[in-house]
Amino acid sequence: MTQAESLNDSESIERARNLLGRAYFLLYNYTLAMENHLRSNTAIENSQINDPVFALDVYSNLANDYFRQGDLEKAVAFYHRALDMFDGLERDSKSFAQKYMEISQNYKAVGKLTMAREYALRSLALYEMRDEQRLVGLTHQRLGKTLEKQNNLDEAEQEYRRAIAIEQDLNDAVSASTCHTSLAELLLKRGRTEEAEKEAQEALTFARASGDAQAHGQALIALAQLRHEAKDYAAADELFTEALDLLDSSQAHEIAASAYFRYANLLEERGEVQRSLNAIKKAYEHQRQGKRGDIE
Repeated sequence: MTQAESLNDSESIERARNLLGRAYFLLYNYTLAMENHLRSNTAIENSQINDPVFALDVYSNLANDYFRQGDLEKAVAFYHRALDMFDGLERDSKSFAQKYMEISQNYKAVGKLTMAREYALRSLALYEMRDEQRLVGLTHQRLGKTLEKQNNLDEAEQEYRRAIAIEQDLNDAVSASTCHTSLAELLLKRGRTEEAEKEAQEALTFARASGDAQAHGQALIALAQLRHEAKDYAAADELFTEALDLLDSSQAHEIAASAYFRYANLLEERGEVQRSLNAIKKAYEHQRQGKRGDIE
């Protein structure tokens, strides 16, 4: 507190005061805790500090002070004020990372570079954490694919569900769509078509939200296979055509090749040999393009 006062920086003083109040609270001196927190609250109300994270902390501390002193009505009021600071903000790491960066830019605009840097680092740390969590989720998905190839379908399903839980918590639409698609195709393989339909629709919803052509195409492929299984070949063809157009344009040659091979197999099952051969040609074309890209 003394160091903050020596800097003659009102914001540093109020941040130190808020921490001092918290220290008094932990020492069971609720009167001094509230006194310090109320002064920090005054700084917020007077617009000396326009930092929603700081306001959240001060309001929460005041609510705790009032609760300890038995003033439940004021405690409830300040808990609501604390929650209102992030009203409308999704409670996921991406939204908080974006909010921290927004606060950083606001501090930068008024020349408070130390605080700008602090919030920029917080934002960066959250983005890095998200990357690590995303990798964990996709590792579960890839393990599921490997187990599925080994025909270990029970464990594969468990891995896909673990992946979905992680990716949805991250609010990552592309990864969530990929994981739902994998689960949908596995459930179709196991004959659980109603569950597969639900997962495929989830995959499509996430894919559309993401705007990612590859995720969108893969989700449509899963739905197309379900329509084929139901012998609704017209709907299946329509979905396959839309999916393959998306994959063609996305330059995802390996994924597109796999999709064309799957479509070729289903066309062959129907006895549509020429269309099956055309799909196989497209699959090989994508394989060649993919290899050419590797060489380049």
